[in-house]
Amino acid sequence: MTAIQWTQDMSVGVQSLDSDHQRLLGLLNELDLSIATGTGGEEIASVLDRLTHYVTEHFGREEALMRAVGYPDVDSHIRAHGVLTGQVRDITQRHRTNPEAIRERAVMGFLVSWLTTHIMGRDKLYSPFLGSRPAAIAEAEAAFDCGTDEAEALRQSLAGSETP
Repeated sequence: MTAIQWTQDMSVGVQSLDSDHQRLLGLLNELDLSIATGTGGEEIASVLDRLTHYVTEHFGREEALMRAVGYPDVDSHIRAHGVLTGQVRDITQRHRTNPEAIRERAVMGFLVSWLTTHIMGRDKLYSPFLGSRPAAIAEAEAAFDCGTDEAEALRQSLAGSETP
């Protein structure tokens, strides 16, 4: 069973973001399969946890790229991300607290609708802007990928150099 399938018209023209979107769709399909087969609350909770984590990771990457290239509507886009992140966290928490109170099919419908509307609407708006700046995108992606490792290395070196 597939709740949603990636199509080329969903592409935003930035490979890393397209890959993220495909992974998000994959997680939604995993969630749909878990619901359809009745695998149980723990499996659904696990998929919701992974979805929550990956939504946060993807939005961070997308927002960093938009900021790095000076996308003019970045603040509005970030607010939209904040709304969805809050909704996904709320759904995940409510499912953990009381799985029987969650209407799983309604949640599935909401998530599929929101993601496709967001990709095909808001994300497609930045596509021409980002697409016209391939060098800036490449530089921003390299910095984003390196930034996490550098920050962790710095944190570890500072922790190791502290004196009692």
